[in-house]
Order: sequence, then structure tokens, then C-alpha cells
Amino acid sequence: MSNTTLTPLQQAELSSWFDLLEQQWLAAIQQPKSAEAIALAEAEAAWEQERQYYHDAYLYSDRC
Repeated sequence: MSNTTLTPLQQAELSSWFDLLEQQWLAAIQQPKSAEAIALAEAEAAWEQERQYYHDAYLYSDRC
């Protein structure tokens, strides 16, 4: 297996790239009709449904 340790320069470049992607993501989700904002809203809605399902399942589990 090859050595996968990054050099300090590679780490800095990777960090800059991630920062750029994060800035682009934050800008994209500010636009209500962007694909990113729609996908985020859908994911949040699905998460909320799942959270509610498990909350109710736990809350009412002693009544079954």
C-alpha cells in the first residue's frame, strides 16, 4: 500500500478547496429556487418525518 500522508502544501490546497466548496454551497442554498436549496429542503423534510416517526413510535410503544 502506498503512503497516503499529505504534505503541508497538499493539506493547505485541500483546505482551500473545501473552503471554496463551502462558500459555493452557502451561496447556492440562499437562492430559494436553486437545486441545492430544494435538495436541502427535501432532506430536512424527510429528516423531520423520520424524527417524528421514531418519536411517536417511542412515545406510544408502551400502549401497543
